[in-house]
Amino acid sequence: MGAWELHLLYALQGLHCPVLDAVMVAASMLGSHALIWLAISVCLLARRSTRMAGVAVLAAVAAAELAVPLIKGWVMRPRPYMVDRSVALIAPAPGGWSFPSGHATTAFACAGALAASRGARRGSARLAVVASAFLVAFSRLYLFVHWPTDVLAGAALGLMLGWLAARAVAFVMEGGGRHGGKSATGGA
Repeated sequence: MGAWELHLLYALQGLHCPVLDAVMVAASMLGSHALIWLAISVCLLARRSTRMAGVAVLAAVAAAELAVPLIKGWVMRPRPYMVDRSVALIAPAPGGWSFPSGHATTAFACAGALAASRGARRGSARLAVVASAFLVAFSRLYLFVHWPTDVLAGAALGLMLGWLAARAVAFVMEGGGRHGGKSATGGA
């Protein structure tokens, strides 16, 4: 935790107002569990043209949900409110360790899988998912429950998991190069 991280979090505390507080609490709740990302996946699974993207999102979210607790248990970084108890929290204090942000990891895993999947590369829905990921990640800073590097690491990890999930799903669902099927890179 660098001093710059604490200074940035203190600066964000100066933005508090009732409307923004409500938006940030809601955004954080949106990303609290994998439910919203799983709902997105179910919507994608419903259409044949986006089914591969739906499977990729499911795989990415599952990978994020497995990876984050392992990393948190290894790093054991305290949350900002544990370091400075003088800041009044506007939402219930989450337990557990801080690094990486599970909210950011899962949100960006979904966004990354969606962006890297075939059949789901265009449209306002993709933009909404990416914007939601940024909003969820920012809310964790605003609420003083994560350090900036927690959120950045979570976003990077999530994007990597999303991309890997999309590539793996494409490889498997397109035949994995067997019997003349196309591989994830489009080759025969």
